[in-house]
Parts: sequence; C-alpha cells; structure tokens
Amino acid sequence: MAIANWNGMACIARCLDAVFAQTHPPSQVVVVDNGSTDGSRELIQRHYPQVKLIVRPVNEGFCQGYNLAIQNARCPYVLILNTDVFLDRDFLCKALSGMRQATDIGVVAARVYQADTEQVAYVGRYLRPWVSLTNSRNVSQSEFVFAGSGSVLFCRRAMLEDIRLSGEYYDACFFAYHEDVDLAWRAQIRGWRCLYTPEAVAHHVGSVSQGGRIRVVDKSAFFQRHIWKNRYLTLAKNAPLGMLPVLLPWLLLFECVCWVYLLFRLPHRLPVFFLAHLDFLRLIPDALKKRRCIQQGRRVDTREILRFFRWV
Repeated sequence: MAIANWNGMACIARCLDAVFAQTHPPSQVVVVDNGSTDGSRELIQRHYPQVKLIVRPVNEGFCQGYNLAIQNARCPYVLILNTDVFLDRDFLCKALSGMRQATDIGVVAARVYQADTEQVAYVGRYLRPWVSLTNSRNVSQSEFVFAGSGSVLFCRRAMLEDIRLSGEYYDACFFAYHEDVDLAWRAQIRGWRCLYTPEAVAHHVGSVSQGGRIRVVDKSAFFQRHIWKNRYLTLAKNAPLGMLPVLLPWLLLFECVCWVYLLFRLPHRLPVFFLAHLDFLRLIPDALKKRRCIQQGRRVDTREILRFFRWV
C-alpha cells in the first residue's frame, strides 16, 4: 500500500486505522511524508510503528511522493491511497477478487462515497474530450471503464512497471492533479484494463490540503496553475494524431470558455492561466520525448480509447 502525506493531520489516523482493520490485512504499508509541518509525521511515528515511513524534508509534490511510496511498496498489488480516504473493512478482499478476474486488469476502481454521507462521489470514470474525468452513470454493476478515482486506485504491480517512464509511475512534471488521467491513459494505451468493482467501497473527504475546495476555480493559484498546465501535458503525451481532428473543436471551445470565464469572473487569475501556458511550453520538449515512448509502445488502436470518451 502506498500513501503520500502532506499535512494530513485531520485524516491520517482515521485513514490508517481503516487500513489496519481490513479483513484481508495489507502485507506492507508505505507512507511518504512530504515535509509535513502539522504534526502528522510525528503522529505516524508514534502510533503506527508497523508503517514504513519515509520522510522527505520538503513537499516534492503529490506525484513524487507517490512515486517513492510505490517504488518501496514491493508487492504484487499496490493500493494507491490518499490520506483523506477511509476504506470499508473488506475493501482489499473485494478489490483482489475483482483484480483476479483477468490477467489484463491493471486497475480496480472503487465505489467512493463522500465521507460520512450516503452520496456517491466517484464510480467508474470516463474521459471527456476536454481532458477531464466524469462518472459513469452505472453505480451498482461491474464494468470496464477508462479510470477510477485517483484517490483510491488498486493497481497490479506488473501494470505499474509496464507503464513506468524514466523511472516514474506518475509524471513528476505534473506535481499534482491530472496525474491520474495521465496514468490511466498510458495504461489503456498499453492494453491494461480498468475494472469498476462496486463491492470495493471507500469514503473520501476530498481536497483536505486545499481546505475542502474541490472545484478548480476555488483552489489556490499555485494548484490552479498546475491543473491547467497538466491538462495540456496529458493531451500532448497521450492523444494519437488520429484523435486530434475529433478532439480539436472541443478543446478550442473549452479554451475559449476558460478565457471568457476568467476574464469576467476571476480576472485576478488571468496571469495564473497565462503562466500555465508558459509552463506547458517550457515542458513541451520533455513531454514530446515521453510521447515518443508512449506511442511506440501502443498496443491498442485509437478506437479502443475513443470508446471511453463521453461527449456530453
């Protein structure tokens, strides 16, 4: 199990208590602390000696933290778990059951409820043409989907190693946000399937490090800049050229909507949006190198990916 913690004091104890209460106990739990200053690192050291805790002096980002945690979680299956997610007691048992249905299943997606409510927050996820994820309309039936919620992903180790690029599972250039879309797209390209398993249930608080601000427009300027930049990087790395004529009208429309919305509703964030574009241009050479590796390793054609798009 791989967890990255950054100032997760509000949730980390509840998260780890649920982990260690599983009916199928985890063989290993790795937590990377990303320079926390709220006492959460000390809490883990004091109350959870069974955790393999790796301490980093500063926050190196969500992606880098999870890369290190995954690398040190040497198990056939790795649960990538956020600190604000609480698992039902039989989560690992149900996730393993789903994973073992076929050898090409790389990820099991969970049914995720908004914490302490009966509201379903995430199920199986599909891809929208402007490069964001949306929930399936199906809640209660197992199905193959594009991705699961990035807050709780049960992964096959062989899949993670197969899609690893430059020693990274998550692209460290992303820092945070959209890394789950990028990982899912790379896995789909390589022929790994994602199975939504509704019996695997988790509960998610959401955006704790951002004070509960879930919407992009409500997040801090620092993270908005990464979110906008990472959309472009995801597209540049993963979309085959044959898909661009289909996606381009949607992308241009979405871009126009963003500029207009910011101009009239959040004009103080226009510089951040502009800087995100500059970040993308600066990272294009690296993204194109990764793109060549991704596209050369393609095992499925464009039609297989397009069937996971939702246009409305």
